Amino acid sequence: MKIGEFVKRCKTTKDTVRYYEELALLQPDTSNRYKAYNQKNLDDFMAIKEMQCLGLSLKVIQNVFEMKKKNGCGSQELIRDVTKALEDQEARLMNEEIRIHTQLEQLRLLSGELQSLIVEK
Repeated sequence: MKIGEFVKRCKTTKDTVRYYEELALLQPDTSNRYKAYNQKNLDDFMAIKEMQCLGLSLKVIQNVFEMKKKNGCGSQELIRDVTKALEDQEARLMNEEIRIHTQLEQLRLLSGELQSLIVEK
């Protein structure tokens, strides 16, 4: 399929597809005059989006794709790298959760203090 159909199927933009190509995340067939996208490209795009939804950066996703290309889809190295990336993301999210919880508590405390000033007057 050409880029127009690929973009429609992925619900994205041509710029996004081209950027992912620059990052070597998508590799359409270029043997003809036009780039041709296939099911593997669709699957790769969906995998990219799924990893992004988990909060993984494009740099981390690039590393995963490089490992996949180097060692194969079901390789122990790939599984180990993906697991490590997910564990790292989990730790980042847990730290962010603690930070947000602390901020929320401070906000509630300040709000309560301000509310008491209104009642006293």
